Amino acid sequence: MPECPARKPSVVPYVISWSAEFAELECMLDIKWDSDGPRLGYKDEKSSDRVGRDEVLWGRMTYQPGKGMPLYDYMHPGRQYFAMRWMTCQVCGEPASRNEDGWLFLDWRKPCDPPSWPEGSVTAMPPLCELHAHVAIAECPHLRNTKFLVLRVRTPRIWGYSGAPYSLTREGWSVGERDVRYPIGDPSLRAVLGSRLYRELRNVTVVSQGIGR
Repeated sequence: MPECPARKPSVVPYVISWSAEFAELECMLDIKWDSDGPRLGYKDEKSSDRVGRDEVLWGRMTYQPGKGMPLYDYMHPGRQYFAMRWMTCQVCGEPASRNEDGWLFLDWRKPCDPPSWPEGSVTAMPPLCELHAHVAIAECPHLRNTKFLVLRVRTPRIWGYSGAPYSLTREGWSVGERDVRYPIGDPSLRAVLGSRLYRELRNVTVVSQGIGR
């Protein structure tokens, strides 16, 4: 896949947030009880507020794509989850590219990556269709001056989540950090307000490598 000089974005990615979209107020959080004790919930909770086999409480955000200014540094929790869960393109929201070598991903080395990288990389960036992989390489500001790989991934298994971990106090829920990763099955997920779904890239084939400009 050829490299292109970086240019002004011609398309706003499906997964990002817009300035007119707002997260649910923290005062809407509640203490829910089950046989295992307290867990984080919403006062007006619906079944759609929880995701995965761990039933992680997912961060609510209003849905107004195209309203206001695009916030390229922030992914919309709902759209990120949809794209990663159903393997749709992070740019257009349509089905991502898949062939005999697997799904199409872009990846770059991160501090938490294993020595086997890109094999075993854990990512919150959903896959892409072929058209928008080219667009991302040419236009994405995060790829400028970053060494990246174009990958095909046969087994992009769901790894876990990231979000804000809450602690239960006498006054109710209290939050410290805002973006902590947890693997599937971690008991701490009972008190996490999720914002990103992660997949682990297994059975990886490197298609090409490059550096944004």
